[in-house]
Amino acid sequence: MNQKITAFAGVFENRLNIMKKDLKKELSKPKADRSNKRLKSLLVDCKDMRDLVKELKPKCPHCGGEL
Repeated sequence: MNQKITAFAGVFENRLNIMKKDLKKELSKPKADRSNKRLKSLLVDCKDMRDLVKELKPKCPHCGGEL
């Protein structure tokens, strides 16, 4: 059985929220002023962090749903 360390789940969730704010700030700029490299890297990082946070959230041992 592979156990995951969930001690830093709150830190990762906080970092994800900060990244989402940065992403929204970048998307609020006019299209000509947006940095496409930064936008793409933010999207990739946000998706990876989202998956990590989702994986670390506790799940019900019976049905597998989130607690």
